[in-house]
Amino acid sequence: MTDLLEKLKALSVRSEKSDAHIIMQAINRINELENKLANYEDDITDWQYSVETQMRRRKDD
Repeated sequence: MTDLLEKLKALSVRSEKSDAHIIMQAINRINELENKLANYEDDITDWQYSVETQMRRRKDD
């Protein structure tokens, strides 16, 4: 994802001012979405741990 952001930043530097503004908004939106996904990753890890724990309990019974 970093490579994409770097390419977008380089593109915004070479583009016209009105286009650069739109590209920078896209970069900001991508960053926002990455931050949200990072929170979901923690949720998924917690969920996965719970499932694995339950599976071990059932296997032990």
